[in-house]
Amino acid sequence: MNPSKTFRLAPAPTDAPLAHEATRLLIRELTERAGLEVIQTPQNPDLSLHLIPGSGPGSYRIENEGAVLRIIGRDPAGLLYGVGRFLHSAVSGDGTFSPGTSWRGTSTPDCQFRGLYFAHNFHNWYRSAPQADVVRYVEDLALWGLNAIAFPFDTNPHCPADEIEKVMLPRQLELIKAAKRVGIRTGMITIANTLLTVPTPEVAATPVPDAQPERRGNIGNRVCPSHPQGFALLASRFNRSLEAYRMVGLDFVVAFPYDEGGCGCAECRPWGGKGFIKACRELSRQAKAKFPDCRFIAGTWCFDVLDKPEGEFEGLDREIRANPGWCDEVMCDAHGDFPRWPLEQGAPGGLPMINFAEISMWGRWPWGGSGANPYPHRIARIWRQARHLLTGGLPYSEGCFEDINKVMCLNLFWDKAADADQVTRDYLGYEFGPAAVDKMAEAIRLMEDIYPPECRTFEKAQKIFDLIQEASTTLPAKVLSSWRWRILYLRAVIDFEAVTHPGPTGVVSDKQNEAYEELVRLYSAQHSQPSITPIARSVSAHRQ
Repeated sequence: MNPSKTFRLAPAPTDAPLAHEATRLLIRELTERAGLEVIQTPQNPDLSLHLIPGSGPGSYRIENEGAVLRIIGRDPAGLLYGVGRFLHSAVSGDGTFSPGTSWRGTSTPDCQFRGLYFAHNFHNWYRSAPQADVVRYVEDLALWGLNAIAFPFDTNPHCPADEIEKVMLPRQLELIKAAKRVGIRTGMITIANTLLTVPTPEVAATPVPDAQPERRGNIGNRVCPSHPQGFALLASRFNRSLEAYRMVGLDFVVAFPYDEGGCGCAECRPWGGKGFIKACRELSRQAKAKFPDCRFIAGTWCFDVLDKPEGEFEGLDREIRANPGWCDEVMCDAHGDFPRWPLEQGAPGGLPMINFAEISMWGRWPWGGSGANPYPHRIARIWRQARHLLTGGLPYSEGCFEDINKVMCLNLFWDKAADADQVTRDYLGYEFGPAAVDKMAEAIRLMEDIYPPECRTFEKAQKIFDLIQEASTTLPAKVLSSWRWRILYLRAVIDFEAVTHPGPTGVVSDKQNEAYEELVRLYSAQHSQPSITPIARSVSAHRQ
């Protein structure tokens, strides 16, 4: 390879737009991370890109042909993922560039649905950050294999309808266009029986039975789909919601059962096996009529969570088998371990099944309020319970603070047997540089150990802080100022201050408050709701 700062690249000879995007992202990363001047030329290249059709959608090969490194995509998406693999193994945020030791071989994804749910609730980072930053983030994740994003439209009772129409929807439509440019399928996730306005008493849903502590929730503007007027209101709302995406199209629609949904009346119960299905069939009918290639996914979050199961999984399974066609996939998961019914009985209806991994809300409140929340081993442990049944996933994301968790999930969707430690090291090497990997990998392992506050100890918090301080001495200023480094560093500061100033809850020191204040700025959380806002003093003062 050329040891100089000039790098010769031969793009793939194709008009495929996604191949051009792969080339663009490759040049951007080589320029920004490695400081290279990239010259596009077929003459004596250092690296050449190729598109050679073959089996295995999304697969790629990286090989040497003499002095030339070749990235071969079996399709344009495979070329993009091959570029991502090359970058993640050859380039680092600290400027290190080692193409000679980069990964070689052939890789085919184990799962064809490698998604994320970008929640837009609570004025989180997706809602409030500069749009260019969110677009850049989507492109970064595409290089890790992301190929599906779901967006909410009308599921949050805390968001006024005019704000959805005038603020959230336009941002989503632009983000969908950007996602599609890098080969990402896009979809809508919605609650099966909710409205944007408070329903009249005669059509309002009956509260659903819940576990203790509550897991399903009984919030939102819920209506009863078994009431004719309630069903008509839902059908009208489905039409309005789907029409909002007409100009960009939808590749899939997900119906969610609980949190802000559910009805416990005699005609709808058990919700997952009766009323939910009635609403889903109508939503599916409309979605497939408006978008002929649209796939419908039925969510099963919190099905059968009571001590005595109600038969929700059984009811959904029975309906899908008796009346096929309206549902194409199911989405199963729970608050913790994977639900028992699909583990024992298989996917409802025998359909493809994806997960809904919890990468944001577990462990602390506010979610992400103390900086990065890496728990790759927890994610991998729960994944292993059901990976033999799963065809991918759609993890729930509330912002950028769970960046490592996203990368962990995307690697598991690509390689079902991916090792959590290796994924963590690959991430750290790419974002920060090889000199920091050992210390940062140990710091992240300890961060996971003490993420629930009751597990926090002085010894581990001290060790994390020391490791991150030591790693920082090896890194250039551009890494130390990057948001990915800052959310990890600030997490170490907040935990260390907490254990060195034991006592009352809340902000314990000026140094800890400075960390919270910086997180508020990084998250664009100046107007966010308490569930996702770091507890900086300025935020507390503003709310009083």
